Amino acid sequence: MILKSNFYNFNFNVQEEIVKKKVLLGIFLALISVGILMSCGTEKEKEAVLTEAQANGGHMNIALYWFGETLDPAENWDGWTLTRAAVGETLVTVDENLQLVGQLADSWENIDETTWKFHIRQGVTFQNGNPLTPEAVKSSIERTVKINERGENALKLASIDVDGEYVVIKTKEPYGAFLANISDPMFIIVDTSVDTSKFKETPICTGPYMVTSFKPATSFETVAYENYWGGKPALDSVTVFDIEDDNTRALSLQSGDVDMAQGIRAGDIALFTDNKDYIVKSTTGTRIEFLVMNIEKAPFNDKNLRLAINSAVDYDTIAKVVGGGAVPARAPFPASAPYGYSELNKQTFDLEKTKTLLAEAGYKDTNNDGYVDKDGKNLELNIYGTAGGNTRANSTVAELLESQLKTAGIKANIKIAENLDEIKKNGEFDLLFQNWQTVSTGDSQWFLDNAFKTGGSGNYGKYSNKQLDDLINKLATTFDVKERQKITKETSQIIIDEGYGTYLISQANVNVSNNKVENMGNFPIDYYFLTVNTKIKK
Repeated sequence: MILKSNFYNFNFNVQEEIVKKKVLLGIFLALISVGILMSCGTEKEKEAVLTEAQANGGHMNIALYWFGETLDPAENWDGWTLTRAAVGETLVTVDENLQLVGQLADSWENIDETTWKFHIRQGVTFQNGNPLTPEAVKSSIERTVKINERGENALKLASIDVDGEYVVIKTKEPYGAFLANISDPMFIIVDTSVDTSKFKETPICTGPYMVTSFKPATSFETVAYENYWGGKPALDSVTVFDIEDDNTRALSLQSGDVDMAQGIRAGDIALFTDNKDYIVKSTTGTRIEFLVMNIEKAPFNDKNLRLAINSAVDYDTIAKVVGGGAVPARAPFPASAPYGYSELNKQTFDLEKTKTLLAEAGYKDTNNDGYVDKDGKNLELNIYGTAGGNTRANSTVAELLESQLKTAGIKANIKIAENLDEIKKNGEFDLLFQNWQTVSTGDSQWFLDNAFKTGGSGNYGKYSNKQLDDLINKLATTFDVKERQKITKETSQIIIDEGYGTYLISQANVNVSNNKVENMGNFPIDYYFLTVNTKIKK
């Protein structure tokens, strides 16, 4: 089979919140402007950059909601920053329809269950002018597997060989997720013939924009790579800012300090919709906000208690109050993913069911204090989260949860910490906020392997179920797309039936720009944003 591609406060009022944010704009505007301008250098330096850029394609300021610690794509999750900023590219990528298409490989063939053959696109050069060759691809992938602890598991790599214009990759075992996983940004192809120690600040990739300087956790500068294989980039230069606070990111758009911002949250969308000065693009996302249950200890070692929590949550109300395109999740994969969502027996709000399940687990309100108890002790849960990242606790969702669980007779304590590494490692939680990209490579394997398989690196709930493990292992050796979708649906139902987590909402991916921007990217998977065709009208 040869595949080809041409590539490519619970009680808050929404209107009051908007008014508050407009007032805050007046307070924060000067601070934001000063911070952003300082990160670019002096005013004169910035004006010089803008004057030169405006002579051609122009300069654009964009805001991302997260930066990696470095710009080396082989490090941790840092490659995501480079794909969002149109700096780095992989052999294959995921398009707007969650389909795998060629990028640096223009065709590929699955020779057998453990062999993949990629034809490397001809005429491509790295951003230093060196040609992209099969040997360079081989070296780059081997480097990632060596550096990134996720790399080996992602590819199950046995060997990489060069055969003329082709790269031949063998896996240690049949692995159906291989093709999807090689689209992960950690496998961005870099030029390893140069000093790779500099890649933490200035990686050499193949994308339309090349990095010229980097200020960690603040910003980086890029310029157009004039010899980009996909055509001349529409812009001459881009400043990419790390603005992780949701309110500040929205305010930076209003102040004009950035032209385009990624990941505008639900509470801020109303600031830009129906406003001729802005362009809002929204698409159903594949991220899920959910709660991990620690089943290694009481009370969540009791299945009835887990299911009681899941039926105490009013998913529809949470999605409605969050707004901005948020929809109830109620399952580990969102409706936007092709895994039989409509056919699942999903998590459902049912207080009577909660009461019955609590009683079966031995919990009743014996002293009429409004909370159920067992053996003289109230059922009290600690729910942990952070202000950002994959354990981000959405404040609106947290307050709603606290209120809804109280209605069911369950006391919940929301605990926000700066870092949850030790808490996760030691299992010192009852429930844990999580925010995961469930199909980060257009495939379900990665999420299932990490979050649900026994011993998975992200299996913080310590879930362990032989039937589930067997299905996940079967998925790994299945290549037929339809069969993979069917198996994933089966795993979803087991996860729901066993009460392995509470699946709250799936938020829309919302990107906003001023009305001078054209061709702003918006994808279901949120590690794509700026494109070669994104431009700003003069």
